[in-house]
Amino acid sequence: MSIKEFHRTSKEHAGVNAGAKFRTIKPHHEVQGDIKEGIELTLESIAHFPTRYKLKDSDGKIWTLPIHTVSLIK
Repeated sequence: MSIKEFHRTSKEHAGVNAGAKFRTIKPHHEVQGDIKEGIELTLESIAHFPTRYKLKDSDGKIWTLPIHTVSLIK
């Protein structure tokens, strides 16, 4: 496995790949707005240190969420 550089995003981390579907399990606040619990999102990329998912909603808006705020949809 390649080393993940902290200043770059990646398309895979710990077996999770871009395109995976997630659902928010708690609300999240960002400067650009708020996202509610239960929203389905698609993984665009993964930021590191601390690990965060960059996820796209159905409107095309990108959210940067801590991994503990979402759950993988199987």
